[in-house]
Amino acid sequence: MMLVRLNTRHELPQIAMRQTQSRLDESGIIQPRPQGRNVQARSNKTVTQSQLTLDNYPSRRAYGHRTMNDLTAEQGQRGISNAQSATSEHTRKAWASADNAAKRGDDISQNARAEMFSNYQARTIFDLTFIPDPQMRGQPGQVIGEPDLGDISVDIETAPSARIRYTPGSVETYLQNEGFIRHWVSYDNYEVYA
Repeated sequence: MMLVRLNTRHELPQIAMRQTQSRLDESGIIQPRPQGRNVQARSNKTVTQSQLTLDNYPSRRAYGHRTMNDLTAEQGQRGISNAQSATSEHTRKAWASADNAAKRGDDISQNARAEMFSNYQARTIFDLTFIPDPQMRGQPGQVIGEPDLGDISVDIETAPSARIRYTPGSVETYLQNEGFIRHWVSYDNYEVYA
């Protein structure tokens, strides 16, 4: 007697997916660009030397030390004064001799001798002169100049908006194989499929 055998063959359904990655195009991003100035600060300061001015010429002049200009001016004035005085004296003597030459008791040689020796008599001369103090003027050193504060500034240039292109990804699922279940009957043995 033949035995009836029930054969079953099945295949599971298969689901497949198609996937696309999302993409972000960053080439449109404009990086900020800094632009700046950097001027170093400078003091621009300097110090002047202190000065001392000493004028001692008035006191030296009181002692008799003169400059060549003053000495020549004084000697020139003295020469003019001496010439005027000598001319006046000679004129006076000439008129006196002319008026008194014929009179008795007027001995010209005796008068000349007396005048000559009168110039050589010892006379004490005191000359009192105020000697002024030297004049001194001092000027202290000073710090002059205006500092330069420099300038450090940074300007950052940015774009108002980024130009970015974004492509969204996608996932698509589909049935690659529907699968199946089949049954059939065989006799005496099972049918085996590889």
